[in-house]
Parts: sequence; C-alpha cells; structure tokens
Amino acid sequence: MKKFTIIATTFIASTIGLNLVGGISKAQAFSLVPTTEGEIKLTNVACVTGSCIDTTPLGYTVTSEVYSADYKPSLLFSDDSSTTNNYGFGISFGAPDGGTNTIAGENWFRPVAIRTNGKLPENGQLEVGKFKFNFTSTISELVLSFFDVEDTGTSILNVNGNPFAGAITPGSNANIKTVTLTNVNSLEVKLGNIGGRFATGDGVRLNVNQTVPEPGTTASLGLLGLVALFGLQKRKKVSQAV
Repeated sequence: MKKFTIIATTFIASTIGLNLVGGISKAQAFSLVPTTEGEIKLTNVACVTGSCIDTTPLGYTVTSEVYSADYKPSLLFSDDSSTTNNYGFGISFGAPDGGTNTIAGENWFRPVAIRTNGKLPENGQLEVGKFKFNFTSTISELVLSFFDVEDTGTSILNVNGNPFAGAITPGSNANIKTVTLTNVNSLEVKLGNIGGRFATGDGVRLNVNQTVPEPGTTASLGLLGLVALFGLQKRKKVSQAV
C-alpha cells in the first residue's frame, strides 16, 4: 500500500508540472512580414524594382501565381501604409496609401496587380494576387490576418497541398479577418477580387504571424514540476530512514 501511495504521489507531481507548463505558458506572435519595406523576392517573377527582399532567412519562399487570364502574376511588397514609397515603373505608394490603409507603423504584405499588357490598374494601387508560401520547416501554429476584405474572392485555397475551404467573409471598411492554421508546411492564398462591387476590384492586404511559446516561462514552469518531484522523493527517503 505504501508503494502505491508513493507511485501515485509521484505521478501527481509530474502531472502538476505538465499542467502548469501547458496551462500557464503563453504564446508570442512573431510576424513573418519583413520589417523592411520593399518588393518581396518571388521564386518565379523577376525583381521589378531592382532590389528585392529575400525571405529565405525568415524561413519561407513565395511564389506568385496567375490570378486571372487578363493578369500576370502579381508582385508582392512589404509595406507600411503611413510612409511614401516611389519604386518607379509606375509603382508609387502614397502616405497614407490609396485604398487599404493598415495601422501606421505596421508592415503588411501588399500585392500589386499587373495586366498582361504591363499596365498597372489604379496606378499600382490594386492589391490583388494569388500567392503560395512554402516554409522550410513545419509551423505548428500560423495566424493569417486579412485586411479590408469588402467583397467575395479572398480565400485560403489550400494548406499543405490539400484543398482548403477557406473563403473569407466580406465585412465593413477596414475590417480584419483572422484565421489560425496548425502544422503548416505550405499554403496558397488568394487576395482581393478583380471587378465585383468596385470599379476595378477589392484590394486586400495580408499579415502572417507565427506563434511560439515563451521559452523562459516554459522552462521555469518545467523546473517547478521537477522541484516538486524532487521534494517528494526526498520526503520518501526521510520516511524510510525513520
């Protein structure tokens, strides 16, 4: 009976340690949008501005796909809507930007649609595109935020190569729609809509956040569980000596 009590108590101590780690440890969001403004390096489209941001050090690559037969694969930028950026080639973002204006000081992915004849709708302000993100390692939790979805069309097309019924419901002006995905190796998203409710289309921006546990909290709570276990073992030895 004594042996059972000791084993049961040890199990309880271990369980307490695990529960503390799982229940109290929080997760932090880490944005995968580059903090530097500029054109994103795509795997299949040449850098138009002459200097593109390589996302490989951030753990992923981006491929731009054909959105419509009348359009080329869209360009993609990391952009803060509160700053002025003139990249040439007809691509110029004002301050504030025309159309979809995110919170000042935050960088979001901004697509730029291009017609097959090379013209830029809305002077480069039509934020529409279809992109595939490939991650170098599996991301346990990924949070996608879609800014200013006002028309149908924006959606998550597939995750890890599998079809995903992820249409984003339209909302009011400047809305933010958030979707959380787990165990992601790749994903394909469609941003905005050409035509529809608006003259040229509905522009949408994207933010991608990876959530990671706080290592300090997890370690300290794990240590707490081990200390509790050690205390029980020590108490066991004292009892036997008596």
